[in-house]
Amino acid sequence: MIDVAVVGGGPSGLAAAVRLAEKGFDVAIIEVMGELGGMLEQCIHDGFGTKFFGETLSGPEFAERFVKKAYSLGIQVFLNTYVKEVKAGGGLKEIVAVSSSGVQRLETRVIVYAIGCRERNGFEIRLGGTRPAGVYTAGMVQRLINLYGVLPGRRILIMGGGDVGMIVARHLHLEGVESILIVFPEAGFAGLPRNVQQCVLDFGIPFRPRTVVKKIIGKERVEGVVLTRVDEKWNPIEGTEEFYACDTVILALGLVPYTCELKLGVRIDPATRGPEVNEFFETSVEGVFAVGNLVQVFDYVDDAVETACIAARGVEKYLNGELKTSPVRLVPSGKVRMIVPQRVEWVDEEDVVAFLRPAVEKSNARIEVRNSEGRVLGGFFRRYVRPSTLERIEVSRSLFSGQREVTVDIADS
Repeated sequence: MIDVAVVGGGPSGLAAAVRLAEKGFDVAIIEVMGELGGMLEQCIHDGFGTKFFGETLSGPEFAERFVKKAYSLGIQVFLNTYVKEVKAGGGLKEIVAVSSSGVQRLETRVIVYAIGCRERNGFEIRLGGTRPAGVYTAGMVQRLINLYGVLPGRRILIMGGGDVGMIVARHLHLEGVESILIVFPEAGFAGLPRNVQQCVLDFGIPFRPRTVVKKIIGKERVEGVVLTRVDEKWNPIEGTEEFYACDTVILALGLVPYTCELKLGVRIDPATRGPEVNEFFETSVEGVFAVGNLVQVFDYVDDAVETACIAARGVEKYLNGELKTSPVRLVPSGKVRMIVPQRVEWVDEEDVVAFLRPAVEKSNARIEVRNSEGRVLGGFFRRYVRPSTLERIEVSRSLFSGQREVTVDIADS
């Protein structure tokens, strides 16, 4: 039996395992792939580590720091191992895993899920047309180029104006493709402003807002797509269809927490589409924690890793048998789309770190924490908020005293 089993060997899983091993706990990492590091192994662009390490690193460099630390601490690592089943009874959990060595059973006191997110596919947006070769997700394109040196095509159409789509567009431009066009239904890019500037505008990559792909044309290989304009509600505008010739379509449609692989009946938040957690990222099942992009999709890997470090403190509290109080609900309201954590319930003295996604674009904004009667308990000024940027606040734990529910909203400063 071990103290903690971390399911997922990406950056968040590695960070949680390292922190817990440093605290003296017996930790194991179970990873379905053949190497640790997760998706960062294929993200060779820089921009990682600015918050956590105070320097700019590439994805592999960021991951390698945790990988080396994990092995130096003697953490057990199970690679090419798939978690088939989890049984939880009382304070003990049993993980049934499958690998080339056969079926393995691992008893643990705590499980930390760090299985990340997945890419949305064309079926989820009801993309019409045929199914020829030349249709890829953005993550697959990154893997083809960065790990295998394979260029997916020469005339590229990218669907989606988020961060991943912009980063892939820049990479393809630098690799020398003939043409690139980015289309998205929003009025502007949905990603971080720095990526808009550094990945698109600096290289003069063409883009079309308020435009979607109606269907893909081609039998054996992509020959083109039918584009159509849309209104503010993303409804197609009749008479605006046009054919655009290309040999490759890249789907950069956003990420979704990979909750389908959760093996226990944890509560799912419909807003984040990830498991509901408390301030130390414990799910609705005691002794089962969730961290990183499994909880919600973060803009920065540094923020995802921070959740793992916070969860490590929660695991320590759980294993030490520390007390909880009656839970206080955190509810997004009005101009806030989603918030994590969804409840506060541990006896502790430190501030509660919360991440929220604004539903509006506003300057000189104030993020307000209110009680159930609407009275403002605390506020946080922001010069500018936008849906594309996740906000992080630290809320004094004293604000939750005597409350059963608090709401978080955005108001004019």
